[in-house]
Amino acid sequence: MLSELYVENFGLIEKSIINFNCGFNVLTGETGAGKSLIIDAVGLLIGGRGSQDFIRTGADKLIVQGTFDGDLSPELRETLSEAGFTWDDSLVLSREISRNGKSTCRVNFRMVPLSFLKEVGRKLINIHGQHEHVNLLEEGTQLLLLDSFGGPEILKLKEEVKAAFLEINKVKSKTAELRQKTENAAKREDYLKFQIREIEEADLKKDEDSLLEKERKILQNAEKITSHANMAYNKLYGGREPGAWDTIQETVQLLKEISVLDEKAEGIYQKVNEINFLLEDTVRELGDYRDGIISDPYRLEEIEQRIILINKLKKKYGGTIEKIWESLNQAQEELKEMEEQETNFKELAVLLEKAEENYRLLSSRLSDLRKKAGMELSKAVTKELHQLHMNSADFQVCVTESSFSINGKDQVTFLVSPNFGEEMKPVAKIASGGELSRIMLGMKVILSQLDGIPTLIFDEIDSGLGGKALYDVGKKLKTISENCQVICVTHSPVIAGFADHHLKILKERKDDRTVTRIETLLGEQVVFELGRMLAGDNISEITLSQARELLRIGNNSIAEKGI
Repeated sequence: MLSELYVENFGLIEKSIINFNCGFNVLTGETGAGKSLIIDAVGLLIGGRGSQDFIRTGADKLIVQGTFDGDLSPELRETLSEAGFTWDDSLVLSREISRNGKSTCRVNFRMVPLSFLKEVGRKLINIHGQHEHVNLLEEGTQLLLLDSFGGPEILKLKEEVKAAFLEINKVKSKTAELRQKTENAAKREDYLKFQIREIEEADLKKDEDSLLEKERKILQNAEKITSHANMAYNKLYGGREPGAWDTIQETVQLLKEISVLDEKAEGIYQKVNEINFLLEDTVRELGDYRDGIISDPYRLEEIEQRIILINKLKKKYGGTIEKIWESLNQAQEELKEMEEQETNFKELAVLLEKAEENYRLLSSRLSDLRKKAGMELSKAVTKELHQLHMNSADFQVCVTESSFSINGKDQVTFLVSPNFGEEMKPVAKIASGGELSRIMLGMKVILSQLDGIPTLIFDEIDSGLGGKALYDVGKKLKTISENCQVICVTHSPVIAGFADHHLKILKERKDDRTVTRIETLLGEQVVFELGRMLAGDNISEITLSQARELLRIGNNSIAEKGI
């Protein structure tokens, strides 16, 4: 339970330590004194939304710290153990919010993420505020309440339904992506086939472009090459006039004759003779080269057209023949993928059918469990309403089939007939403010017995109630407090009369500032506070007598039959 709450620089609260006890704790005080600030501070402590606006004017930061004593639930023990925490008899939660926006959360003085503080906090305290009356009118909230009542079996199956629903969306998303890719598939397929055909028909060869350029250059200059080659041949071989070969042959003959007479000339003769043989081969090779040069305008035209084709392909697919081949491979692979997409569509269709069938089976099982839990919840809430002075009320949980969603295929509607003979109608259309308060309280009573949360906080649960209904609500809160700690903010002296411990919230001036102060009331102080709640400033002996009677009724209520 929450044994101590320390609040510093939170709104009008400068610095305060509030001690709570087991049983039924009530907070009272004038309107605007700051009762809701205490609830807001607790909400912040257990991971509620923080704001710099909470920080007291002139302060740099606010601090909220709560000490929890007593046994922890097995679920909370597991959460703390998995995070590496150890504890003895107490657990301390704290939170700081600075002007610069920084928020610091701690569990047993060790810094933790806000998400972990929230996870621990929701297993320690459940706050029931006035806004929850409005939430009760929403069908989404009603579904969550039913699932919570249904317990682990429903919650586990609900997660399976969620996973199945997400799988359906995943397959649908993949199908949509594939469909988007293939939206213009026919045009794309034709274009790819054209690319492949264009490149394949070109039948390009490695280095063909450079080889063709060389051949073109020769054909373009065939006449000049032939003329020059012929002149070179004549210079070497000779024609009408002796050529270089003739001169060399004469020189060889002369040196041969000299070498016979003088052996020193033998070396020179041999070298010149080698030149003679080499020149003879060269002249023959030159002649063959000259004779092989043919001016072929038809072949030149073929080369020109081939080079134009290659350059066109280079411009479209890349600057080299290798790049063109890469484009061919890419087009072939993409075309292959497109041809396989029809198979992919069929596979996705099979997967979608399986996912939808799995979802239908799981959601049907979930629906059956919800209907069963709905019947049990209907009986339980009806019983609670009878104990809250709605003796003729009938409460029903209606589970009907709706569109498929992440939560299953069910629509849950809370129906109520407040009085005997009236038809069942949705809570949102028939319930008054006081009836909503009692329906919500009845739900809290039932759920608190299931979730094992040790501290329940009720913020002005008496809103819209009067007469006997207030007595019944006070009696119910007293009953709840036998099994868990109850903290209640109220303006009703009837409800306050049932409390085991009484805290009064006061607003006063201190050093030209307004501050909120919390005072623990004992004995006659409680009587006087109830008198103030009954008659305001016009407290009389009769008022005080009425206050004592309220306390007597509250103290004796637990012994009454049916509580």
